[in-house]
Amino acid sequence: MGKDKKKDKTSKHIKCDVLFDNNPQGVFRAGDTVSGTVEIQLDKPKKVRGIALRISGFAQTNWNAKVKGTTEKAKKKNKKTHFSGREDYFGTITYFVGSDVGNPLEVPAGVHRYPFFCVIPATVPTSKEGKYGHIRYLVKVSLERPWKYDHVFQMPFIVQSHADLNVAQDRMLVPTRAEVIQSFYFGLTDPLIVTATTPRTGYAPGEVIEVSVHVNNQSSVDVRDIQIKFQRIDTFLSQVPTEQEHLEHTVLEERTIARVARRNDAVFEENILIGSTVPSDDERCKIIRTRYEVTILVRPVRSRKKLLLTLPLVIGTVGLPASIYPMQMLAKEREALGLNAVTEAGLADVAGPSGIATSFELPPPPYREDSQPSSPTARVFSPTDMDDDEAAATAPPTEHEFEKGSEPYTPRDFDEHD
Repeated sequence: MGKDKKKDKTSKHIKCDVLFDNNPQGVFRAGDTVSGTVEIQLDKPKKVRGIALRISGFAQTNWNAKVKGTTEKAKKKNKKTHFSGREDYFGTITYFVGSDVGNPLEVPAGVHRYPFFCVIPATVPTSKEGKYGHIRYLVKVSLERPWKYDHVFQMPFIVQSHADLNVAQDRMLVPTRAEVIQSFYFGLTDPLIVTATTPRTGYAPGEVIEVSVHVNNQSSVDVRDIQIKFQRIDTFLSQVPTEQEHLEHTVLEERTIARVARRNDAVFEENILIGSTVPSDDERCKIIRTRYEVTILVRPVRSRKKLLLTLPLVIGTVGLPASIYPMQMLAKEREALGLNAVTEAGLADVAGPSGIATSFELPPPPYREDSQPSSPTARVFSPTDMDDDEAAATAPPTEHEFEKGSEPYTPRDFDEHD
């Protein structure tokens, strides 16, 4: 490639294709070997210094923000500042023709094919695309001409990192739990107590998150609704001119629970199927980090107070063994997948020699990287959305009536291994 200040362009007289061996989708795993053929078709002879192939993997963050000046005079004005960061993982350069310092030579017209290969390091992060940055892997072919524009062609490919939940199996099996207690009218009412749990911390695509929400409404205020969101949070970090961060929230699944009347006790369960998505990662890439969580937003009637509970989760590419699941979880996963629930009568038909259903011993389906969430209900939102009053649901909410003589709920301490 020419000097940094030079621009690159393509030409209608040149056609370039990058063909991966036995992998037309261009999807690889960390540690794989990328191999293929570069096919260049010239309509007429071309004079170049060299034909170079570059294969690289990198992360990059970019955004603009207004910041206050550092001097006394500039503090009164906000200055538009560009924040950026970059992290390189690997890069190779191969010259098919010529070199970066050789004399110009002429490449004859016709079709020219050049094989190539490159080993992807095992520690690279998964490909990602976000609003404030990305992690990309590229194959770039350039016909270098120091005296003119370079002709550049590039082909992206996808890399999936390996995230085995069994490496930290004990931590992945720990249940998650969050609780919030809220009183109204300056503490003159009995409290509203909301508890949310999941049976474990670690999940993989194709598995089901069992979210349990216990609402013990001892107060005199009704609960309008409860919003449950399963979301991915990407954190983008800058390096220049200073370290700053930007968050992007992507909702993968959203559910709404209807009204809970005052002085009532209710328990709800929501089974959320995990679709195709990237794994959690806060180690492989230092400037783009990914985490997951389930949030529960409780909105009381006639009150500005909103109760927010957060359950952090870890999403991997290899799930935990199905043999350690309780049978109730297997039945819920079949139900969320649209299959018939496992019954005692039919258990023998699907169970293997160990007594565990063999269909669940298969690994979860592989995911593909996608810049958009796979769920049909997915959308990108700002955290400030949770503070705005939203319109009431079009359908009238169903009020859950319970036995009025029930005893009030008493919070207790939970052991993380319960």
